[in-house]
Amino acid sequence: MMSIGEFAELTGLSLKALRLYDEQGLLKPASVDPWSRHRRYSASQFEPAIRLKTLRAAGVPLADAPRLLADPPAAAVLAEHRARMAAERERQDAALETLDRLLSGADRHEWQVEERLATRQHWAGVVWPVPGDDDPAVDVDSADERVNEAFAALWRALTEAGDTPTGPFWSTLRAAPGSDTAIEVVCCWPIARPLPAGWSVPGWTVETGTVEAAPELVVRWRFEDPVTVVDGVTHPAVLALLAAAEERGLGVDLSRLRQIGLMEEGESVGMEVAITVSR
Repeated sequence: MMSIGEFAELTGLSLKALRLYDEQGLLKPASVDPWSRHRRYSASQFEPAIRLKTLRAAGVPLADAPRLLADPPAAAVLAEHRARMAAERERQDAALETLDRLLSGADRHEWQVEERLATRQHWAGVVWPVPGDDDPAVDVDSADERVNEAFAALWRALTEAGDTPTGPFWSTLRAAPGSDTAIEVVCCWPIARPLPAGWSVPGWTVETGTVEAAPELVVRWRFEDPVTVVDGVTHPAVLALLAAAEERGLGVDLSRLRQIGLMEEGESVGMEVAITVSR
């Protein structure tokens, strides 16, 4: 029988780790002195101890340890962990590639920002409150699905009302009224004529308005473009658009930034982002 210090030396596990594994029932001592409470370990415990040491070195979550310590061990645990590591590595590579571009200044010149005159256009939109970062029930996929539902519901309602959309959809973000942190997305379709007062879409908050004729800056990209985008960060084309507006000394109203679907033969092939500016 070995003391906890001897066992720690032979297995590479710290005293703190051995005590933790004992408390969690992952690696209990072979015996514990009833008076001194000293822990004793046997040679038969080398293998599970080394498994624990190795899985922690590999970054496997401790919650998965019982499945790897079982007899036989669950090989699927390693497959699941490898998949998580591969996905994380892809995110890291994307971030490193983007960082290289930022440090070299390449992104500042890649995107062509144009100035044009927006035409006057009536629109109808539904408002969707963007869930906060602390809401574990909503992920990126479910948020995108909800936005798609908003566009579809509005399209159906407009078509039934005889005011079928006249062009590509767009969306805009804005601060929620009375909040410094809450954000809303407004999902819009352009329409030929204003809607009657009180027009609504069941289950959604509806707004209507008019895009007035005014100068705007615009940048566009296609989904097929080889662009590296870091998760959670706005597309670099949008950042270039905002930087161009600032460089030109133009006032920018972020609530009037429109992300417009770039359509070809009825299919969405990219995005166009425009922002109204004032001198």
